[in-house]
Order: sequence, then C-alpha cells, then structure tokens
Amino acid sequence: MESVAFALFVVTFAAVAVRQVVARGPGIWTILLAGGGLTVAFGVLSPGGAWATVVDERAVLLFLLALFLFVSALERSGVFEHLAYAALARVRRREMLPLLLFVGFGLLSGFVLNDALVLVGVPLAFAIARRLDTDSRPYLLVLAYAVTVGSVLTPFGNPQNLLVGLDAGFAGPVAVFLRYLAVPTAINLLLGGLYLRASLAPPRGAAPSPPLSFPAVPFLPSGGWGARLARHPVLAIFPVTMGAVLGLNVYTGITGVSVLPSYEVALGGALLLLALSPGRPALLRRVDWSVLLLFVGLFVVVAGAVNGGLLAEVERVLPIPGPSAPSLASIGSITATSLFGSQLVSNVPWVALQIPLFHAVGYSGADPVAWIALAAGSTLAGNLTLLGAASNLIVVEQARRRGVAIRLGEFVRRGLPLAALTTAVLVLCLWAGL
Repeated sequence: MESVAFALFVVTFAAVAVRQVVARGPGIWTILLAGGGLTVAFGVLSPGGAWATVVDERAVLLFLLALFLFVSALERSGVFEHLAYAALARVRRREMLPLLLFVGFGLLSGFVLNDALVLVGVPLAFAIARRLDTDSRPYLLVLAYAVTVGSVLTPFGNPQNLLVGLDAGFAGPVAVFLRYLAVPTAINLLLGGLYLRASLAPPRGAAPSPPLSFPAVPFLPSGGWGARLARHPVLAIFPVTMGAVLGLNVYTGITGVSVLPSYEVALGGALLLLALSPGRPALLRRVDWSVLLLFVGLFVVVAGAVNGGLLAEVERVLPIPGPSAPSLASIGSITATSLFGSQLVSNVPWVALQIPLFHAVGYSGADPVAWIALAAGSTLAGNLTLLGAASNLIVVEQARRRGVAIRLGEFVRRGLPLAALTTAVLVLCLWAGL
C-alpha cells in the first residue's frame, strides 16, 4: 500500500507541475480532485476515511468560502477600483508608482485572500497602464510580487497561511501571525517597494517623465452612505467581520479562552452578507468554486500519502529539525525547504504535506516560530519563480487572455533578488524575536 500511495502522490503532483510549466491541459483543481478519487479507488483511503478527512478540514473550506463571498461582493461594489484611483490621484511622478502599488496591493492582500485579489488587481493594472499610455507588464509584475509579500501577514492572506493558522493548534491564529509577522512584513513592503521602484526606473540618462495629473478622488466618499450600504452591505459587514475575527483572536491569545472559532465568525458574516445583499445568485456565481474543489482533492491526496507511510520518506529526504528553542539554523532550514519545496508542487500542496509531518516530529501550537517559518517561507517562495504560487499563475493567465505574455525569465530576473531580500528579513526577524 505504501508504494501505491507514493505512486499516486508522485503522479498527481507531477501532473500539477507539468500543468504549471506548459499552461495547458486540465485545471489544477481537476488534477487534484482526480488524484483524490484515485486515492479512494485504489484503496489507499476508504470512502469513509476520505469523507472524514474533508470533515476534519471543514474550517479551512468554510473560511475560504466566506472569504470568496466577501471578495465577490467587494468586487461588485467597486471598492478596489475606487481605492486604486484614489491612490493614483496622489502620485505626482510615474517613477513612484511601483512603490505605491506594491505597498497598496501588499496591504490589501494581508486582509483579502491573495488569489482572489489578483483577479481584481489584473484589470486595475491594465487600467492604470492605459491611463498612462504605457506597457502593462511592469504593473502586473508589481501586483504578483506584492500579493506574495503582503499576504504573509495574516492567516487569511493566502490559503497556505490559512492551513497553518487552523491546523497548527494556535489558540488565536490571527494574533500569533501578527505578533511574528507584522514587523518583517512592514520592512519587506517598504524595502520591496523601493527595490522595484529602482528596478523598474527608466535607464540612467533618460529624459524625466512629465508630472502626473489625475482628478482628486477621496479615499472615503462623503455623503450618500445610506443608499451605498443598502446596495452594497459588504462595505460594513466585511470590516466588522474581520474586526471581530481579529478582536476575538487577540482576546483568546491574551486570556486563553476561546469564544468562537475564526471560521465560524467569518462564515456568520458571509451568511449575513448573503441575506442582506441584492443579487445573491450573481454573488454566488462569482465564487471560485474550483478552488474549494482543489482543496477537497488536495486534502484527500495528502491524507492518502500520510496513511500510506510517505511521511517517513519525506523526512528522510528533507529532514525537519525537531521542536527546540528557535535557532537561526532551525528557522533557516524550515524556510529554505519551504522555498524550494514550493517550486516543486506550489506552496499550498507543500504546506498541506508538511503539516502532518510537523505534527509527527512533535510540533504543536506551543512552537509558533517554526509554524510561522513554514507559512511565511512557503508564501515568499511565490516570488522565486512563477511556479511557486497559484496567484502568479492567475496573473499570467489573466494577462494572456488580454494579449500580454509574462515570461518566466522576466519574472525570475526581478523576483529572485526580491525573494532573497524578503526571506533574509523574515529569517532574521524570527530569529531576533521581533
């Protein structure tokens, strides 16, 4: 059975890797769902075992569903476009745009699932390029890099963080993430933005670009909020829900008393949104259900690998240091394996495989630095190559549909130094306890 489990795991993720490289064939969600089906068909997991696996991971699936509903409603409300143009109106020099967009998209991605945010960010990048009558590729690259760096900040910034936040055993995952990642993320957003501003600057000696002049747009519109909230209740429900998630997490972290799980709070807010929103069928149609199916298949494939004894083989090839006082070597080891492992199967599957391995070697919620290194390292892996994060592939595919090609070499040329810089800051901050 171990050989069957190993073969199914290798074939499934080899197919995922090939799909990412050639950008053709069935979607990744189809491949993983098929892998989950074969895991049951070959007896690696029983049907009951597969169902129990999905039920055990319901917190991740329901939290993702809630986030997708919120993002769908926010997109319909036009809030992302409004924020982009309000920011653009405050820029006077074109050379400052990469820094502003990097910090802006990065901050948003800490609180809006990055895979969903890029679906809105791509048309915004094209709109900005049209307004400036310039090439859209630099702004698309800034978007891809930004949502990787910024989404490190919270458990709901990206799917792999959500997996760690809900499965590591933290009493208050949001509070834990903010405790260890607020400082390195702030530093990385600033340094990354400055790096991209310099990297994307005109060649030395080129004529300076003329000053930009756009109509002033207030970040917070004045007046008419009654009608606006009636049309788009998400403008109130989303910040209140996320504030409640954050507040309850901080309360749990301080007192040790768990009031409600984060996913129940988020789901409650999403259900309230559905009840109060006009056009509910359109809202549901905008949800990316394929991502939820991807996770169902992923959970079953990984559970089959664990059941088949694959963990011992992974630990032999890529050993993880056991629980101990965090050291530069242990933090660096976990981060490095996450960086490179994510290039093989993308960061979400890598983290899904590592979580049971971490539990097997003894890590628990009492070892936050190791879990944070896993989550953040696998996330920052997205800036190493296009294959490291699903959000990169979404940007590439959305750009391709609009006739713009983003090449792997172009992405790596600017992304590799950024990944090295942000990872070094992360490791040093975790080691120093900042």
